[in-house]
Amino acid sequence: MRRWFFISAVFFSLTALAQERAACIPFSGDEVFGPEEELTYGVSYKWGAVNTEVATAQLKVEDGGQYNGVPIYHSVVSARTAPFFDVFFKIREHFEGWFEKKTLAPQKCLRDTHEGTYAAYNLFYYDWQARQIHARVESTSEGNKTLDIPLVDCVCDIPSLVYFLRRMDVSKMEEGNKYGLNFAIDDTIFHIHLVNCGRETVKVKGMGEIGCRYFRCSVVSGAVFEGNEDVKIWLSDDANQVPVAFWAPLRVGAMRGFLKNYENLSYAFTAQEEK
Repeated sequence: MRRWFFISAVFFSLTALAQERAACIPFSGDEVFGPEEELTYGVSYKWGAVNTEVATAQLKVEDGGQYNGVPIYHSVVSARTAPFFDVFFKIREHFEGWFEKKTLAPQKCLRDTHEGTYAAYNLFYYDWQARQIHARVESTSEGNKTLDIPLVDCVCDIPSLVYFLRRMDVSKMEEGNKYGLNFAIDDTIFHIHLVNCGRETVKVKGMGEIGCRYFRCSVVSGAVFEGNEDVKIWLSDDANQVPVAFWAPLRVGAMRGFLKNYENLSYAFTAQEEK
């Protein structure tokens, strides 16, 4: 089985976009999430007649106090395969991020990935004054290294990207247009873009129908992804802009995930239609 799991697969799909520049994603100052919010997702793998939930992912955010004198959030993004599937391919993903409350600019990021026999570790410190990311990068395939990565504007990492997308000002994003963002992982900063595809209703098991804003991004064909289809992301069409569902094409099959539970949202979940 190839490495393909929720966090790596979805967010590496975002990094694997064609390097076509686009206007930066419009950012809203609205507080759409707050401390103690927790989101839980079920992740399924589909291949032919096989359509099985294999893993669970969680997103948590809390007050991080201050970092270098700036108020910050601390987020944890994690995922793990169910015990039954550990026998076939054990996955443990763990990301932590510290980012400014006001701008969501990242300050520090930790990645600890274990996928079968593969492991990767990142530790980033963002030096905005020197415009550098001081990085420690390790993996079973590339070895260990310490380096400085030049910082650019509109940059996120996995933990801050999740929440930056929720602070998009969708009212300023015309349907069909591409909007860009820069994304840091391992030893590289990638340029990504999203396309606003308008509104769509998504049916979620146990929750019923949820009104969403639908976005897609194109991927480049490679070892993991099949390049002739788009990654798809649905955010709740309400003040929370919660990630409700995603779908990502793989070279063998496809991966999808749906929201299973939410706690401590900042606003009423009005996108969820009454059953």
